[in-house]
Amino acid sequence: MSAMSGRRFAWAILVIAVLVFGGWTSAAAATVPAGTPIPDPGATPDPVATPDPVATPDPVATPDPEPSPQPTPEASGGELAIGLTEPNPNLIWPATAKEVPGPFAPWRDAVADLRPHFYRLQIDWALLQPDPDAPIELDRFNGGCMRVILPCGPWLGLREQLQALAARQKEGGWETVVTISGTPGWAAQAPNGCEQPDVTPRSRSPRPDALKAYQRMIVEVLAAAEAVGAELRWWNAWNEPNHPYFLSPQRATCDVNSPSQTVEVYSGLHDSLGEALAAAPGDQRRILGDLAGTAGRGPRLTSVAEFIAGLSQEMVCGTRVWAQHAYLAPRDDAVVAADALAARGCPPASGHEIWVTETGARNLVAKDPPPLRRCQGMHTRLRRWYSDPRITVAFQYTAREDDGFPFGLITPELDAAYPVLGLWQAWGSRARPAPTDPAPIGDTACRPPPL
Repeated sequence: MSAMSGRRFAWAILVIAVLVFGGWTSAAAATVPAGTPIPDPGATPDPVATPDPVATPDPVATPDPEPSPQPTPEASGGELAIGLTEPNPNLIWPATAKEVPGPFAPWRDAVADLRPHFYRLQIDWALLQPDPDAPIELDRFNGGCMRVILPCGPWLGLREQLQALAARQKEGGWETVVTISGTPGWAAQAPNGCEQPDVTPRSRSPRPDALKAYQRMIVEVLAAAEAVGAELRWWNAWNEPNHPYFLSPQRATCDVNSPSQTVEVYSGLHDSLGEALAAAPGDQRRILGDLAGTAGRGPRLTSVAEFIAGLSQEMVCGTRVWAQHAYLAPRDDAVVAADALAARGCPPASGHEIWVTETGARNLVAKDPPPLRRCQGMHTRLRRWYSDPRITVAFQYTAREDDGFPFGLITPELDAAYPVLGLWQAWGSRARPAPTDPAPIGDTACRPPPL
């Protein structure tokens, strides 16, 4: 069966399932015009954040939550802002600022209707700074395919991402959180400790003597953002530092009871980030975390509670925002992080906000519930965060779905939307200008919007 045939088959199953619960209208398909140029997919780097499934526990068996057959009442009195991670600027540019490839245009407009309060920008250090003594490579070509899946929407590196972001920030919203990952080969530690057999240099911890170059990279990114009018307010030193895909090894020996050594590595990166931000003009602030959700500690994995317990009291109590990844699963990793931070006993004045910097409902996996039920489950989780004063922001992980990490709003082929696109639009700032506005009613929001 071809990939496209498989997708049509999945939608046929979807329609049958949805008729049981009540009809809804699918999004119109966006097709690839004949003659669309296809850049060399080899020019497209691997996505920055594609964690090993051990980082984000498999949400296959998700009894939480069951949708109610009755409409859910509107909730009020809480607070939840909405954010988005999406690397391709062809889905970010305003329609008035730049023409984008045809297959991307309707979905770019759908993202505009979401109008996130926040945006998360992922910085790949290895791609930006392949030479520690040279300026960062701001215009590195990206083919814009989803690996080998068409259509492709090319862009010219970080500079174009910043240009598109600046254009959106002028409209309001899109307050930006930056996270860094990807150790350059020249900066990586030698193999050591409890590592997976296929680990590459980009996953290894940076050497301490490479942190000066790390700081120069940060200063140059800030200068590039200022040059195009983009504001990069919030920064985290490293993405998923508790997972071996991003920092390896986690432990010196493959003993689950041996100490996590990445807490110390991350602390050094956090301190170096602080020095770089302090030396640059503007008002930049640090956040902590961006941890992968975990079921518990393992030989190659540091649990959320273990990582938080290992940080210094000064660092934990001196940084107000904690970033946590929490995908739809029976366990709520945002609550796990909030409870672990509370156990540190910081003064009430330094109380933490939890920003869920990656979340989403997994799509089109045969043994999962159908998309409509997953959308309703995502809405129930968002309402729960809305009602929890400790959790104040939730970021959807990607608009265009990564076929290796299927949590997006739109199919990788850009031929259809999932019901969760309508849900995130209903939670966004076009529908809810203030994070304290009432929560939407999921029964009406969980449907792909018409294009």
